[in-house]
Amino acid sequence: MLPFEGFREVQRAPKARQRIPSAVEVIVIGAGFAGASTAAALARAGVRNGVLLEREAFPGTHASGRNAGMARQLESDPPVRALTIEGVRRLRTKSVNGCPVLRQSGGLYLMQGGQLGRAKQWIAQLEEQDVPSQFLPVAEARRLFSFLCRFEFDGVVFCPTDGVVDIHALLSDLLAEARQGGFEIVTNCAAESLLLEGAVVRGVRSLRGEIGAQVVVDATGAWAGHLGRAFAALPLKPLRRHLFFGGDPSMLPRDAPLVWDLDAGYYVKPEGAGLLLCPCDETEHAPGTPSVDFDATTLLAEKLLKYAPGLSNVTLRRGWACLRTFAPDRRPVLGWDPDIRGLFHVAGLGGFGVTTSLAIGELASALIRGGVVDWVDASYFSPSREALKPTSLRQ
Repeated sequence: MLPFEGFREVQRAPKARQRIPSAVEVIVIGAGFAGASTAAALARAGVRNGVLLEREAFPGTHASGRNAGMARQLESDPPVRALTIEGVRRLRTKSVNGCPVLRQSGGLYLMQGGQLGRAKQWIAQLEEQDVPSQFLPVAEARRLFSFLCRFEFDGVVFCPTDGVVDIHALLSDLLAEARQGGFEIVTNCAAESLLLEGAVVRGVRSLRGEIGAQVVVDATGAWAGHLGRAFAALPLKPLRRHLFFGGDPSMLPRDAPLVWDLDAGYYVKPEGAGLLLCPCDETEHAPGTPSVDFDATTLLAEKLLKYAPGLSNVTLRRGWACLRTFAPDRRPVLGWDPDIRGLFHVAGLGGFGVTTSLAIGELASALIRGGVVDWVDASYFSPSREALKPTSLRQ
């Protein structure tokens, strides 16, 4: 099954016309990983009266259902690395219907000659957090993983506890947990605007009517940062990225680790009866369902020809695009709005939304309830941080 298939089978079919409550404790807008994990964590913490609004007919229609489902702990930015490590730690303990949601296939991160100096630094950083990893020279890497003869590289960082997430099972379970805890999930219902009393949240105006609440969580992915901020939106930018499916099982063993060339900018992993491949492209795109730009096919072909010649003859059978949303500093936006009381942001999860989903939900829930966590400094993700201020206001 390809990454974004299956939600119609595993999600409860939406009702033709759901009634909406008149008032709740918390409104979470967006039923992707950011919103579902936040709602589930709030429900676990005792919030028993909430609503989760989703603009589409099915949760996971956009980035949460169209990604590669890879869990990678290796990150250069320390705060983001703390999130990925905590996220994977929680994923390792998560099962749905007796099956783990994370398959720890491992991750092979290829490096080109000019960047090998980073490997020791990355390994040391991971070891500080008790995450196993090792550097493999070319000959050793190809001895341990014979399929790497298809790739050109100068060294590898191997992270055995990285892997692939069953995104369908995980998202479905989070939504079920939120529902069972007291959150009503309303689909086909976009939030049009905030209900405000001065600069204080009083609820949301949706396509179905108004819902009262003192806390509103904006977890709207590519649409995030605009709600209630029409004249001063947060500087979040959706970027289009492409994924392709093709090849055959002979190209990589089905249990092979994911392979990601961090310097050349592409990745590949086994997927069903073939391969999932990505050229790691980024182009700015308006919120919505992006069309496929076939220039991305050319970019992938060029990268494979140069860096993975053993895969350069792969036949691509399907391609799609998704949007990954980033803040200027590529850190998530997680916390209370600096200007609107009662508005909480869970956004800007970029390419690590799946990896960090369970950690993000717990952190968001703690902050909403006035608590703290001891595994990361949440101020790094604050909507009030310097990187999100208008240029004219930065110090």
